[in-house]
Amino acid sequence: MEKNKIVFGHDFLKMLGRTRLRPGGGLMTDWLLDQIQIDKDTKVLEVACNRGDNLIRIYTKYKCKIIGIDNDQVAIDQALENIKLLGLEKEIEVMNMDALNLDFEDETFDLIINEAMLALLTNEEKAKALKNYHRVLKKGGYLLTHDLAVENESEDIRRQLSKLRNMNFYPLTAENWNKLFIENSFRPFSQRTGKMIILDRDTIIKDEGPIGAANFYRNAYAEENRDRFTKMLERSKNSSDSYIVLASKKDD
Repeated sequence: MEKNKIVFGHDFLKMLGRTRLRPGGGLMTDWLLDQIQIDKDTKVLEVACNRGDNLIRIYTKYKCKIIGIDNDQVAIDQALENIKLLGLEKEIEVMNMDALNLDFEDETFDLIINEAMLALLTNEEKAKALKNYHRVLKKGGYLLTHDLAVENESEDIRRQLSKLRNMNFYPLTAENWNKLFIENSFRPFSQRTGKMIILDRDTIIKDEGPIGAANFYRNAYAEENRDRFTKMLERSKNSSDSYIVLASKKDD
């Protein structure tokens, strides 16, 4: 890390070696994917694909047609590099785009995957994103969402979450996540909620593999990172933050 440069939140965890930055860990991402049938003919869009970890995992498992979008060009460049190194540049497409401005034809995709991103949008922006998803999904298409849920939506909780992660957060209660989807013509049919486990040791081992997890903790407890990581870990243990994973279907 560059000397004297302070990195917070998810960027800090990425720097330490965390790749599956989801509130419920990769375990809940896998659970979501198991809620629907995916095969080689399924056309998939992942919104906020970041460095391409999920894209690569999904293509490798299902051999489906998949496109990833993100509005962070640095993340896009990293994703493209990772995909090229694996020789998958003809199979996986990545482009700079965001959920509020989807430049795709109507009814293009069978499935949209959206993780750890909607809570970063205001409620008005959330609704706009869902309307865009509805437009580009085919009839009977699916939306899989994995995000942060809270016990209440007080401004104090929102500020605490935003300060901890060094970015603005606008999470909803599980009830209001469901309400938001229904109001925007999606029918939720399967969901789970639970305590956020992004810093849980067993989750990190499952997500990153034993060697990757060991490297993560080696970096986390290095002298220059130890204080920040232990404070983040303590806050996480004392937090009531939860994850929600929600599978829904486009209402025609």
